[in-house]
Amino acid sequence: MPSKNSLPLDTLASIIRSRRTSKPALFEGGPSPTFVRNLIDIARHAPNHHRTEPARFYLLDSQRIHLVGRLFAEIVRGDGSDPSLLKKADRKAQEWGKAPGLLIVTCHSDKSSVLAQKNPLVTQEDYATVSCICQNLLLLMQNEGISTKWSTGQVWKHPDFAKAINMGSPTLEKVVALIFYGYSKEHIDARTLAPLDDHLVNFHAKVED
Repeated sequence: MPSKNSLPLDTLASIIRSRRTSKPALFEGGPSPTFVRNLIDIARHAPNHHRTEPARFYLLDSQRIHLVGRLFAEIVRGDGSDPSLLKKADRKAQEWGKAPGLLIVTCHSDKSSVLAQKNPLVTQEDYATVSCICQNLLLLMQNEGISTKWSTGQVWKHPDFAKAINMGSPTLEKVVALIFYGYSKEHIDARTLAPLDDHLVNFHAKVED
């Protein structure tokens, strides 16, 4: 039975289905850092076995966004021998460096901790928690009309990355998401998925039939 505080299912379904990856190059400004901070605080309420609170957040200013864009361009560029990669690197430097908003989310897990020694799966559970938090945040932003892109571009491979974002514990943190965000007029249709029955084993089906 729905609680008295529940939202209409259609409302939640619309938010979930309409959230799509948008192009940061098309973003036109973004919400205030204070507003994003409030959304992050809400998003942290996600399933978290052992209450480890593994998520770490780095809300970058324009200077650091530009720096991260430059570092990623250096990663993409490689040794500079491939003209196509040079072109891609320049494009990424522009797309990333001029984004109005960028939040980097990491997962802090210590494999040498007493908890991890007793339960090695805790590191996977921590990663799952951070992923849930990221999805919560994307949906909150979608509800507020903020477009997003969850990127996994491996800028963290750059030796200067941890210093660039002032990462708290570089040896214990793994980047889960680079969330670009901003306002966009881009319209993206809802994604069509394969039929649910292709991926669902429903043991109630025969009973219902």
